[in-house]
Amino acid sequence: MPARIYVVRHGETAENREGIIQGQLDTTLNESGVIQAQVVAEALRDIPFTAAFSSDLQRAAKTAEAILSYHPSISLIRQPALRERYMGELQGIKVQRGQPARKEDSLRLEKMPAFTARILSWWQESIVKPLSNLPAGQEEHVLVVSHGAFIATLVRGLAYSEWIPREGVNGRLVCLNTSVTTLEMGDDKKWRLVKYADVSHFLKPELAVQINYDDRHTERREA
Repeated sequence: MPARIYVVRHGETAENREGIIQGQLDTTLNESGVIQAQVVAEALRDIPFTAAFSSDLQRAAKTAEAILSYHPSISLIRQPALRERYMGELQGIKVQRGQPARKEDSLRLEKMPAFTARILSWWQESIVKPLSNLPAGQEEHVLVVSHGAFIATLVRGLAYSEWIPREGVNGRLVCLNTSVTTLEMGDDKKWRLVKYADVSHFLKPELAVQINYDDRHTERREA
């Protein structure tokens, strides 16, 4: 197991709770989100992280900082490429039950092909290239903190691009706040999905927000 990547969704925000589409709005963690970040930080405290990345939006960066409080020697690299999908005119809008989705062309959204390309380009440049010449016997443990639609699209994009096996990567990929998705590169340089959106660190995961409103317009689309 030369490398493991731990991809964490940020903690809850007031907008998550209220059903407001955030996209790339720079929203903050609410009280529950701060607690969630502390819980996932405790769950990951024994992972020997060697690098850490987060979206530069503060809800992700603050979650990453909580995790790295147990790893003070690791510097956090904030990257705009890890931001959530830009949701255009939908950003700041509250989702109403039964409200029909409008056509993407009228909303100035980041198109799904462009969103997926951004994600896979980040994966290639920030993860694959640095690990391609990993010395024999050396292990890397990389923390990545991002957003719900980003993480779901990353996993789906890796599967459709044949970076990882497609088994289990189908339908809507629910990604709860501070869930942990683990990807592993083996000695053969091949990748696999170890766990998707794991919330076993929570005693009551049912209390987390069940819907990622930013993912509402992507859940039925291929990455």
